[in-house]
Amino acid sequence: MELFKYPVMAIWFAAAFAAMVFLRVKAEKAASAIAERVLGKKTLQRLSLQKGWARKKARNTLMLTALFFAAAAASGPQWGKELTQVTDLNGNLVVTVDTSLSMSAKDLKPSRLENAKLMLGALADKFPDYRVGVVAFAGRAYVQCPLTTDLDAIKYFISSLAPDMLPSKGTDLSDAIETSGRMLQNYTGQKVMVLITDGENHSKNLDQTIKDAAAMGLRIFTIGIGKPEGELIAETDAGGATLGYKKDPSGKTVVTKLDERTLLEIASRTGGAYLRYSDPDAAGEELRSAISRLSLSKTKGFGRSTYKNRYQWPLTLALLALLLELLLMENPEATGLLRLPIASQDRVPSKPWGRWTDRAAALSLRFSKWFNFLKKAAPVFLAAIAISQTLWASEAKTLAGKGNSAYNKKDYPNAHEYYSRALALEPENSKILFNSGDALYRLEDYSHAAEAFNAAAAAKAPALARKARYNEGNAYFMQGDYRKAADTYRVAVLSDQKDDNAKFNLQRALERLQENKKNQQQKDKQKQNPKNNDKKKEGQDKEKKRKDEAKEQADRLLEMMKEKEKSSANKEIQNTRFQNKSKRENEKTGEDW
Repeated sequence: MELFKYPVMAIWFAAAFAAMVFLRVKAEKAASAIAERVLGKKTLQRLSLQKGWARKKARNTLMLTALFFAAAAASGPQWGKELTQVTDLNGNLVVTVDTSLSMSAKDLKPSRLENAKLMLGALADKFPDYRVGVVAFAGRAYVQCPLTTDLDAIKYFISSLAPDMLPSKGTDLSDAIETSGRMLQNYTGQKVMVLITDGENHSKNLDQTIKDAAAMGLRIFTIGIGKPEGELIAETDAGGATLGYKKDPSGKTVVTKLDERTLLEIASRTGGAYLRYSDPDAAGEELRSAISRLSLSKTKGFGRSTYKNRYQWPLTLALLALLLELLLMENPEATGLLRLPIASQDRVPSKPWGRWTDRAAALSLRFSKWFNFLKKAAPVFLAAIAISQTLWASEAKTLAGKGNSAYNKKDYPNAHEYYSRALALEPENSKILFNSGDALYRLEDYSHAAEAFNAAAAAKAPALARKARYNEGNAYFMQGDYRKAADTYRVAVLSDQKDDNAKFNLQRALERLQENKKNQQQKDKQKQNPKNNDKKKEGQDKEKKRKDEAKEQADRLLEMMKEKEKSSANKEIQNTRFQNKSKRENEKTGEDW
């Protein structure tokens, strides 16, 4: 965490302040030296003991103190976190990545998916003004990262993508488009989907899905990754050694090819564009250029976690120092604000003790005058403060009411916008914090929803605090953070032992924790087992390895040639087979790559 929002400005202010203090000290020393030469040391010491001299030093110190705190306020001191709006986003972008087994093909080194991950990293950097989400798909699609403006979170989820990582095998482009569309349907503004795949598709209702996507205004930009001539899919062991090549249920070796025709059709029918992958930066820049040509409406983002700007504290101290500097007079009779009118100029000089009593009387009258002024002005100031607080609270209540109306209409983006504006006026209002968390939860922004519920749980009302803890646990559960979810559910159960929902969810979170623990133990055991216990294989020389690699390459080429010959010789038979298919559209086809 940086202490100042503008650290460079803070450095410049610190340097200027240090220079000012240095020059001030040097000037005072020079003035003292000149005065000592002119007046003499004893006279100067006697003058320095007078109250006027001390007041002057105090005023100088207060002025420097005011400048110091004003500079600190201008540098933006910050600590503590708050949820703030991100304005002027260009749109919403979902990147949908194929993680099926065919993406492990090595026609693009090191593999198709590794190239896709490199391109995703470049895309994240080129779209900082977009709300971006990540979807991975194979036989079914799964949301990996909800729509967010946090680039670090996006890159983290991108790095975790792996071939065949999802439980459902195959390649279903239809479900990928539907899942991405559901992510975007609750957001206003332009909806853009980037589909990164080799184009193979095992779904049967792609045509209808494309129509639905076009109807909802979803622009799909497709990026084809792979080569049209195709590549075999290697089957490897835990150590990465090739065991063979993927075969279909009929025993034929699978050759996975880039299907550009399908990707071109998807892009053209939804108003997007098709790009063939060449290298990460070029593809990212080309996509950025294509999307920037769209007529995008500005939208507002929600829930970015930022540090609170605490400039009010040093600014208040600076104003207090200035006020004290103005009130502290070098000579009580030097200011016209407190000077009483003199009735007559031809008064008789009084004795020394009389002059002191006159001054005391005049000073008491001046203080009496100031006291009367403050007594009359105080009700006005207090009334102004009361009116401003009432208006402030009324505006926050109005905004919260609009947010509730939007929420009831399931307009969650606008609901959260109203709640955010209300929180800017009343940042510690527990009810508004709770409602803001609800809106964020509906928008699937679970991390920021958990933060909002956590803040709302500090409410004095026990019922609201219990509900906030329960919802906070739900948000952690949806993130997959089962440990935090379990801890939060425990708090909810302890606060209300009759809450059956909290007890049930606590049990679910503990079960998920146990499952994760078992999976981790299995992975640890696999890592501990030796990858190869055959010591004879370790002694193979380089020449034999080279021959094996050459043989492997020859086998791959031979398999591809055989498949091409079968494809050309049995073209009519294959066409007939497709025409005589049964109507079992939803049954598994055995295509798990």
